[in-house]
Amino acid sequence: MQEISVLVGEKELTFGVTTAGFNEYINAQMPKDKVTPGFNFLSLAVLPEHKEDFMALAIKDGEPNGLIVLQIAGIVSEAFGGDVTVTIKKPNPSAQASKKTASTS
Repeated sequence: MQEISVLVGEKELTFGVTTAGFNEYINAQMPKDKVTPGFNFLSLAVLPEHKEDFMALAIKDGEPNGLIVLQIAGIVSEAFGGDVTVTIKKPNPSAQASKKTASTS
């Protein structure tokens, strides 16, 4: 478990994130529903001593506050991912051309 602390306004919230919990959050996302999986993920991950503060921030008019939930979930997700940089490397056009030439010879 990785503990990730987030400062929301003046409230510090700490989440205990596991790989299984994070994967479940990602797998639960549907094209038209990001808030509910995010809320469930954070509700399960928030440490017990911070749960009341989290709920006070995350619930508005009896519903999860999408903006707050998605902002916190994004920050927690990014922190959980660590310092890994992922980039897309474009293919080298000359290497592609020489591959085609070599295969047709």
